[in-house]
Amino acid sequence: MSKINLYKTWNDFEVSCSDKSPYDLRIWKEVWLRHFSEDYNFEYISNSNFFVPLKYRDFEASIIGDKDIVDYNNILYIENERKDFLDLIDQVFELDINRFILYSISENSPTFNLLRNENILTDYCVDYAQEDVSPYLTLPKSWDEYMSYLPKKKRHELRRKIRRLEENSDFLAGDLISLDDKDEILEEFLRLHKISSDEKKIFMTNKMELFFRDLIVEMLKEKSLKYSYLKINNQTVACSISFMDQKNRFLYNSGFDPSYNNFSSGLLNHAFAIKRSIQEGLKTFDFMRGNERYKYDLGGVDKNIYTFQISKNE
Repeated sequence: MSKINLYKTWNDFEVSCSDKSPYDLRIWKEVWLRHFSEDYNFEYISNSNFFVPLKYRDFEASIIGDKDIVDYNNILYIENERKDFLDLIDQVFELDINRFILYSISENSPTFNLLRNENILTDYCVDYAQEDVSPYLTLPKSWDEYMSYLPKKKRHELRRKIRRLEENSDFLAGDLISLDDKDEILEEFLRLHKISSDEKKIFMTNKMELFFRDLIVEMLKEKSLKYSYLKINNQTVACSISFMDQKNRFLYNSGFDPSYNNFSSGLLNHAFAIKRSIQEGLKTFDFMRGNERYKYDLGGVDKNIYTFQISKNE
């Protein structure tokens, strides 16, 4: 498939598929390819109703990306025709592979339902296991309604933390979405991410930092990234980056200054981002992969994500 035809096919599926995440977008995959594509072969497989971009090596294929930095994967579709789904899988196994592994498939996705349908892939062995959880919020119409949904203890704690911040600091919270603000976004996000914890500092290698810099700039160009910040006395003490897709907000990564833990700055930055998302009329606020406590303190409800392994029946 020529690059022009590939781009057209991919773009057509992006537009037509309502069940997708930012990780399925061509722009996201292209950034990943620029930084992590060494030692892989690649193939882009499609038919009239399904499309999947693949990497493969050592007789194993998977969707382009890496589960360390990808929270969801999907096979893009136009119509969920069973025969076309089987045709897609048959095409995948025409590659020099023994296994097709699909990481990070949400239980809410059509891909999950197709893979779990025992009447479709009868010539294949399909094994699956829970990989992680991914908490999310269905957003109500108002902040007061959101607060009323929280359990009493969590509601009380959140109100107490907001009141303490209001009474004891000069603070500012908001979002940046313009490419004109990229220098501030990059500098503050990377600084706060690295000092948040030893784990995050280890994660943010030089290679990973180059990936994040590239990704943030490209998603800002696409108007698909929102940077949220909390400033105290004009000092940024917490921030996050989220991907935007239609009426859905996907919280991708964040950072905070531990010296401001007395203000619960990281949690409140997320709380204020939720409040602004409600005011903007968004439908969901997705915390994505991981069972960190703050997600549940803010009302997150789990959905499971799974790894599927497909092989041919012998």
